[in-house]
Amino acid sequence: MKRIVLPILIFASSIQVFAQNSASDLTFKFSGFVRGDIIYNTRENVAALEDLFYLYPKDEKKDALGEDLNSRSALGFYNLSTRAALDIAGVKLFDAAVSAKMEADFAGAGGSGGTSAVLRLRLAYINFAWDKSTLLIGQNWHPMFQNIQPGQITLSTGAPFQPFNRSPQLAYKYKIKDFNLRAATIFQLQNKSTGPSGKSNIYAKNATLPELNFIAEYKNKSINTGVGVNFLSLKPRTESSFNGSSYKVDEYIRSLSYLAFFQYTEDMLSVGVKSIYGQNNTNLNMLGGYGIKSINSVTGECKYTNFNYSTSWFNIAYGKKYKGNLMFGYTKNLGTEDALVEGSSLYGEGLSVDNMHRVAFNFTYNVPHFTVGLEYEFMNVFYGNAGTLNWKDGKYSSTHSVEDHRITGVIRYIF
Repeated sequence: MKRIVLPILIFASSIQVFAQNSASDLTFKFSGFVRGDIIYNTRENVAALEDLFYLYPKDEKKDALGEDLNSRSALGFYNLSTRAALDIAGVKLFDAAVSAKMEADFAGAGGSGGTSAVLRLRLAYINFAWDKSTLLIGQNWHPMFQNIQPGQITLSTGAPFQPFNRSPQLAYKYKIKDFNLRAATIFQLQNKSTGPSGKSNIYAKNATLPELNFIAEYKNKSINTGVGVNFLSLKPRTESSFNGSSYKVDEYIRSLSYLAFFQYTEDMLSVGVKSIYGQNNTNLNMLGGYGIKSINSVTGECKYTNFNYSTSWFNIAYGKKYKGNLMFGYTKNLGTEDALVEGSSLYGEGLSVDNMHRVAFNFTYNVPHFTVGLEYEFMNVFYGNAGTLNWKDGKYSSTHSVEDHRITGVIRYIF
């Protein structure tokens, strides 16, 4: 009898829960913008989506006469970041208000030129909201991005000084008055780590442990400040080809990053700063990576060591209808935890960079449903000279610099 009654009770309970919600309870909000970007650079850059997602200028590349092939200007105009979003609300479940969001733009990779206005998923998540807590399930901004961002109007929003990443995740937030405690497990999909096979999410999948993030935050009307830690585990290879034979290997590289941020906002003034001591944050579109510290003489199995990077930015903005914004960013290679195997492979982004800095200023005109802005950026990158890498600590003994001047004009019709 119990075997019959229990399923009936569960089914009846489910009907009662879902009967509380009907199609007429749902609310839909459609939003987005039509955007155009016109971009001028004085140098070839490390960038994606044509030149829309800008990181930093490329190193010198000399021709037979000693001329720098990367020292050339370029001008382009793009509408790829035009965006649409749908917010859905109205469901009550498990004593929570349940909402969902979908967002897409046209900046997906495709076509022979790498970009041809392909629809791209940006956000897709379900959010459960209780009185003091929330649980988000789906693709959203990485927690290292969410807290505060610099006020650049370019699509990269301050990268590589600012973490930039959207990933599938389970993110939980608990609120105690003005304090928020956040914990998230994050999986790689569109933003990937780098390894022996290039950029791929296979290293994170094979590690069978999601990225873990914890943030403690204080937030009131004027102040938003907090600290956090991020843990990433990767498995670079599952097999090796060594001395003419193949071997099963069990390799891992585990990385930690620490975050601190502060923002003050009052009327038309906003001041913010973020600092990260980070390891292997290539999936966040930042500099970093790892190298080999030892190789097994029989199987070729490798052990790895992280490069350490210090990255900070400062941003100040003033105004509403007429708004000015000034941003400074700085990144420094602090070297490796252990000595590298001399002449071995390095895996990461910008590992030939010793340090870099950016100064960016923009001015925007903002009225309801419409924004137009102009931004100037100066980037100066110090690359390590060839043959000057110290394999004992991962630092360069001598450098040379390259620079880029970038001007971006943006127009947006917001709906």
